[in-house]
Amino acid sequence: MKDRNVISWAIISMFGFLVINFLMSRTFVGLATSMSEFWRSTFLAIALYAVTIVLAALDWKPSFYLMGLVIALYTLSLISVLITMWSYDKATFMIRVLMSAGSIAVMVINAYWLVLALRLRKRERDKRDRERFRHQNEVGK
Repeated sequence: MKDRNVISWAIISMFGFLVINFLMSRTFVGLATSMSEFWRSTFLAIALYAVTIVLAALDWKPSFYLMGLVIALYTLSLISVLITMWSYDKATFMIRVLMSAGSIAVMVINAYWLVLALRLRKRERDKRDRERFRHQNEVGK
């Protein structure tokens, strides 16, 4: 899966999550989270994304699926941000809207990553099929 677009958008997804994670730990959001929770979730996100990105750069085929799982996991956490923003009323309306917009933007980035990854998978499958059928036609002659 040595496709730069898919890897680049995974990196953008990671940075998007890290920004949202950082903002959620700030006092203006109104949540009582500690910095240790912030650092723990940050290091875990960097580790999970980094492992799958390195495996994808090394062209390990299952990395596509692992990266999809990581991105799906962090998309769920963005949904949690949305729910948190609208279920607790400690943050101002503007903060809620901005945090929600940021979360939705990163979810759109994750959806775009999925589209790119599926296109890559289709391209590789079509290439494999063409090679297989070309080989079968050469053997049959």
